[in-house]
Amino acid sequence: MCPHVLETDITWPDLESSYIDEFGLIDHTVYKISRHVWPAVVPYIRRSLRDLAAGQILMMKAVALVSRKVNEDPQQITSVHGYLYRTFLHLLTSEVKKLGKHAELDLTVLLKTEAGKEVGDEAIYEKILIHQLLERADPETRLIFELRMLGHSFEEIAASRNVQSNRLRSEWSKKMRLLASLIESETRESEAQYLERIKQR
Repeated sequence: MCPHVLETDITWPDLESSYIDEFGLIDHTVYKISRHVWPAVVPYIRRSLRDLAAGQILMMKAVALVSRKVNEDPQQITSVHGYLYRTFLHLLTSEVKKLGKHAELDLTVLLKTEAGKEVGDEAIYEKILIHQLLERADPETRLIFELRMLGHSFEEIAASRNVQSNRLRSEWSKKMRLLASLIESETRESEAQYLERIKQR
């Protein structure tokens, strides 16, 4: 079993303040949000470009586009996470078309994700939440999550640890629910505060 089922292979350096790069303004907060969005888009990059470094460049372009949009017209954005996610997918789709790799990317799925704003935002929060859960969970909770992702049942996992499956399931579920609630609350609150600050400028 791979010890890091959802490893993304790209590290995002810390950014202390906003700056201007080749794509334009890179807003500090949008950049921080991109670090959370990144793991959720890695599977699309791997299926299409097969080059995470190229995907990271597209993400930085998306960050610049969203930074500009947020600063020019904050009233039009209800979810920076969702807007950044869809902007990145749009850039990825364009890049894949340019490279002629149509067959390697399910454009229907990507375009469907971009449609339905409210549903899309909730789905994006869920994707991001999974990766944040893995980052912040203790090693045992993370390992059980990864085993579940690989298709192992709680009964199989419990048997390998010589514990009762109902107890393992209950304890793991409780930990995941508490952590998920905390992360989701933090994510939504920080985004709401950021958008409010931008709107008040």
